[in-house]
Amino acid sequence: MRRSAGHFALLQRVADVQRSADGWATAGPGLDERTTSPLVKLGLARVAPREEQAELSAKAGRPVLWAVQLTADGWDALLYAQARATPPAVEEPAPGLQQVGLRRSELDALRRFLDLRGSLHHGPATGLRSAVEAARFDAASNRWVVYVSGEQMQSMARAFFLERLGGSAAPANRFARVYGVSYPPPAPLLVPELRGEREA
Repeated sequence: MRRSAGHFALLQRVADVQRSADGWATAGPGLDERTTSPLVKLGLARVAPREEQAELSAKAGRPVLWAVQLTADGWDALLYAQARATPPAVEEPAPGLQQVGLRRSELDALRRFLDLRGSLHHGPATGLRSAVEAARFDAASNRWVVYVSGEQMQSMARAFFLERLGGSAAPANRFARVYGVSYPPPAPLLVPELRGEREA
């Protein structure tokens, strides 16, 4: 077990036994002065002083020789660890928007494109910067999820076109293959007009 994972498990154990912010966790299975010493050293927990031990002993009707309590930093570290362990839910796109999953390299290419918006002759579509800034990582698909309009998708295709010219063709190729959007758009097929029956 990694050290940070061990600290999280120990924080959770103390919190479960302590129950409330002003409660105390006393010695029990997996919980004693030795096991909690890393939390105390980091300022995530504090050991009950003697006067507190006396009060706990009186309430319990037995000697309480040791007790520990999470500090404010301890509670915050536990809350942060829980939030970090729970990936944000990927919501359904709003009407008119499409969900697009991007690899990290594709997201980086879009950010380069957006950083040049004031210098480009044809800048990013309106709202594309906000959509990219709101990207959320979906662990299940291993993709950064953005919600974009059709116009913004065309702008993304242009960003990947510029990336193709100056670096890698992979983003443009995958975007065209997965989402059917490329830049420049393919020219429409010209169908010759049908003429009447040929003269015999």
